[in-house]
Amino acid sequence: MTLPKAPTFERIALNRVTFGARLSDIDQLKKTGWKVWVEQQLNPPPGDDPELASFLDSQMMFIKYNGLAPARGIPGWPAVNQFRALTYLKQDVNQLWEVPRKIETAIAADEYDRIGKELNAVTWIRNSRSIYQLREFMVDFWANHFNVGRQADFFATAALPVYDLQVIRPRAFGNFHDLLTAVATSASMLRYLDNASSTATHPNENYAREILELHTLGGPAYVGVGKPGAKPRKAGDVPPTFSDQDIIQASRALSGWTLEQGQQGPDGPLPFTGKFVFNPVQHNQSAGVFMGTDLAQFKGVDQGKAVLRILANHPATADFICTKIARRIYGDGPPSSVIARGKRAWLEGRDQPDQIRRVMAAMLIGGDEIGKPGTKLRRPYERVIAYVRTADVLLSAFPKADIALAPLGDGIYAWPTPEGRPDMDSQWLSGMVNLYSWNFITVLLEQDSFRTNLAVQTPEELHGSGPALTEHWVNRMVGYALRPAAMQALVADATSPTGVVAALGGRDPQKAEAAMRRFTALIAASPEFGLR
Repeated sequence: MTLPKAPTFERIALNRVTFGARLSDIDQLKKTGWKVWVEQQLNPPPGDDPELASFLDSQMMFIKYNGLAPARGIPGWPAVNQFRALTYLKQDVNQLWEVPRKIETAIAADEYDRIGKELNAVTWIRNSRSIYQLREFMVDFWANHFNVGRQADFFATAALPVYDLQVIRPRAFGNFHDLLTAVATSASMLRYLDNASSTATHPNENYAREILELHTLGGPAYVGVGKPGAKPRKAGDVPPTFSDQDIIQASRALSGWTLEQGQQGPDGPLPFTGKFVFNPVQHNQSAGVFMGTDLAQFKGVDQGKAVLRILANHPATADFICTKIARRIYGDGPPSSVIARGKRAWLEGRDQPDQIRRVMAAMLIGGDEIGKPGTKLRRPYERVIAYVRTADVLLSAFPKADIALAPLGDGIYAWPTPEGRPDMDSQWLSGMVNLYSWNFITVLLEQDSFRTNLAVQTPEELHGSGPALTEHWVNRMVGYALRPAAMQALVADATSPTGVVAALGGRDPQKAEAAMRRFTALIAASPEFGLR
């Protein structure tokens, strides 16, 4: 085999919008063509594909903790030592909120931790196994765009399965206004950014600022303390659009957007369910002009609805979010032509139920940019899932998925602050990040949740040839030749006395498998594998 010196169109395009291009994916793309592949990916059925859904339903994870005997009015809880299905993922907000509400009195803290473990476990599985990779890619994008730092609030964190599975995931290709509204009325976001505690006398400016600056218009559209109407700093910049006064008016309009959490309502105390409710007792009625629209013409909950509608339909929102999507796909300096097409599709489709789908189609098949070489880095989580995919690892529910990459701020809802993890290569270029990532894959393969047999997957006729074996696995995982020095180093490692060639030629299958896992982990540590 002679490896190509550069990645093929199929490899480049698929790596940009999936969690790792496998040889089977490339073969399928060659059969269908890029446009057909994208259109199929943009029209997935609701929910998981049948094979994935069946696999998820079969998943079990171990849980064990000591019991607590009843005492002094505390009911306590029984000891648990069992493999259990992923039951929290099918519960509603009311059920999930009972866990933090009763934690350390009637429910063990391990049950609270279990909620996050289940959500992270299924996310890893979906990202690695789903045939609708573009949907997984965009769910990951929106989860970071509407980030909820999972360490900030017990109730916000407990509700994350509902946030992820019922708010974000079904709307990944839908209408942005609908997505924005679903986020704004979700238990996780209302608790995380404190709008659930906003009152008539103290409207919450925290959420109002973040919804303008992070979720819609973007930081470049902020006037700051200067005068409205300031000119853009340079050609092409978005003109400053919102001021501190707009934040104040938005906070008043959105006050009363809260949750049922036992507070006073118009007819007495509200229940404690975690469900969204507009509470007029908490609503400030003095909202005025917001970005040119007088909110006084609306009443009650309609003031907040007007704010969301203005924000979702504003050209600055189209510019901010389309630029973010383009950066996620194409790299730190995305093509202006891609952004322009995305913005046009965004604004033309803002009243359509599939607005985001139209934007993605415009960005991916409206030009020829998708096949041009790029330099976008895989973040550590992406590198792990790409390894799972390209090495054909069967990943089952991994109980440590929620903490595995937390030291790097990576993983689902692991970034603590509202802006979400940075989507710039510089975030993942430090020596510490790379060392952690390189070692991490080797450690993962020792876990029971990661099942594979790389020795069996390696054609027998290659077992005795270091160069041929190296080319086979580099082609499978990367698709083109690594730097000459890297290829030479891999061959030297493979043919060393303790290398994979000797292990495959021996009589110990366990040593052979261990050697193959180490060898493929070395390929996964290469800069070439680290590129999307």
